Amino acid sequence: MNHAATPVPDREPSRGAWWRWLPRGHALSPADWRRRHRWVCAVLAVHVLAVPAYALVWRTPALHAAGFGAVLAVFLAVARLDDLRRHLADDPALPAWSPDWLRSCAAALGLVVASGEVVQISRGWTEAHFHFFVVVPVVALYEAWAPFAVAAGYVLFQHGIVGTLYPRIVFLDPAAHRHPWWFAGVHALAFAAACVGSLTGWRLAEASRLQQGRLLEQLQHRAVHDPMTGLPNRTALRAALGRALEEVRAGGDGDVAVLVVDLDRFKEVNDTLGHASGDDLLQQVAARLGSAVRDGDVLARVGGDEFAVVLPGSSARAARVVAERMRLALAGNLVVAGVAVDVDASIGVSGHRHAAELRTPPGHDPAGDPGTPDVPDPLDVADEVELLLRQADIAMYSAKTRHTGICLYDPGDDEHSSRRLRTLAELRLALASEAAGGNGGLTVHYLPVVEVATGAVRTVEALLRWHHPARGLLLPAAFVPAAAGTALAEPLTAFVLDRALQQVSRWRQEGLALQVSVNVPVRCLRPQFVTTVLDALAGAGLGAQCLRLEVGDGPALHERRTVSDVLVRLRQAGVGISVDDFGTGLSSLSALRDLPVDELKLDPRLVQGLTGGDPLARDADTVLVRSIVTVAHGLSLRVVAEGVETPALAAAVAAAGCDLAQGFHHCRPVPGEAVPALVRGGFPAGAR
Repeated sequence: MNHAATPVPDREPSRGAWWRWLPRGHALSPADWRRRHRWVCAVLAVHVLAVPAYALVWRTPALHAAGFGAVLAVFLAVARLDDLRRHLADDPALPAWSPDWLRSCAAALGLVVASGEVVQISRGWTEAHFHFFVVVPVVALYEAWAPFAVAAGYVLFQHGIVGTLYPRIVFLDPAAHRHPWWFAGVHALAFAAACVGSLTGWRLAEASRLQQGRLLEQLQHRAVHDPMTGLPNRTALRAALGRALEEVRAGGDGDVAVLVVDLDRFKEVNDTLGHASGDDLLQQVAARLGSAVRDGDVLARVGGDEFAVVLPGSSARAARVVAERMRLALAGNLVVAGVAVDVDASIGVSGHRHAAELRTPPGHDPAGDPGTPDVPDPLDVADEVELLLRQADIAMYSAKTRHTGICLYDPGDDEHSSRRLRTLAELRLALASEAAGGNGGLTVHYLPVVEVATGAVRTVEALLRWHHPARGLLLPAAFVPAAAGTALAEPLTAFVLDRALQQVSRWRQEGLALQVSVNVPVRCLRPQFVTTVLDALAGAGLGAQCLRLEVGDGPALHERRTVSDVLVRLRQAGVGISVDDFGTGLSSLSALRDLPVDELKLDPRLVQGLTGGDPLARDADTVLVRSIVTVAHGLSLRVVAEGVETPALAAAVAAAGCDLAQGFHHCRPVPGEAVPALVRGGFPAGAR
């Protein structure tokens, strides 16, 4: 009986002949069979002792009573033959000598023989026959036809042959001695009923096990597949990549490549046509990507609009061909909700390298960079799987940022990413230190904003500085953009807001009335931010007119309804609102009508074009700036020119009609305590 070779049928038998409703047998796993076999043998072992004792109660000679037990002991020994051999050899790893069917048949036959002995000892006492009905369900525990047939055959022999030829041994009733066939038939019917009951339980157990098997298969499938596209998921992808790497390591040659594919403009489909259409689009994309990969490659959906491919036997550069084929597969329009949708993809490629190459980027000395984390040596498969996926992910983001479509992994990008993560972790510690009253190295400097017509200063812009313990003084560009898209944006903005308003309060005490301007990432513009701003103003004892918030120009500023609502509430409270870096991210000037802003700050690149070397470009930038100023003034908005660094630029922005200007030509950012002297002294040359 080979349980591993006789699996449970994968479907229920169709209705038809009566035998189709019988159990199939051989459905138990080896572990379940061994567990049940031990219990059946335990029951048989009890009978080895109990039957002789029962015989003595019936005044059977001791030698005969012992004989009854000896017969059962033989069956028990055969049933436990392999267990006894392993026990004597003290080696559980020894192979089995006797097959499972032989041991189960021996145990089953021993039990029904015990029933026959009980009947024989009782001289056919009617109640003794009940023992047969007890052992039948026990034998059915094997859920196999061989032991069940052996047991049923013995009972037929006991009652059919012995009962008719020697009725006095089997039946105590005198009537049975005169009509043995009639009594044998009655007992046969009763035994058949017991068999039917056992077979029914057996059949139901098989059906239940079959259903459980189906559910388990479904759960196992769902655990490693994406329910929407039917593709393998991230777990299955990691497993496939691990197997491919193990094969490469075992063979010593070959390579493995990984592609990470991220759809471009997918969010537009979700926002415009709805999530159901987005799901439809993902299914179509999955089909097209599947048509572009090779046999043996593993395409998976790893989340959202991101897919990944494992390419066994391919180098990173050879995988680029597959990546280009995937982009071509997506080139044609996809029809979603009756709308033709153009979807492109950014693809990052990474490839397997020797362990040393994977641990250390070319030209990089870990000993010279204490911030670089140590990598285990040798690199195990699980670490290499994560490393390749991370490298492909970094390459994908590089392709998206550079708009190149496909990008091979570059160790330089990886180092930049690692430094960014370290910077964010250190910035989080610095903020925690500042919040606890310590010195995290974070300070705020202030850049005056000058009225072009009078040269007076009414506003200063708060700019964060970080005195990093290892890297020295860091300007905002070194850490603020990285934090703006993370959860650090809120506490970092709150820190600058609080420090700047406290500084304005001190200036007020010195008789200097200034408004402070604070940059706010769009991520922060949530309903609770209004409370944060008003609480900060109240804590500093200032009115809302002392604060101006600068929000970066970009699609998120104009597309999110929540952002507009927050800005309206802040503007109604009296806080000034500026659109920062104007001229680089706004898709339509008419959108200004719907935003509660009162000031535009021209992007420095646009301003510096006013004195550029190319006359045609300079004239175009001049026309553009003057047009923006005209539109802004028509909407009652002030215009601030940023990046004014030379006298020529100062004259150009004045000629263009800008209201305010800021830049190194007027003054560099200075600590808060230096602002009053600069404002009152008219910016001495040393401050520039």
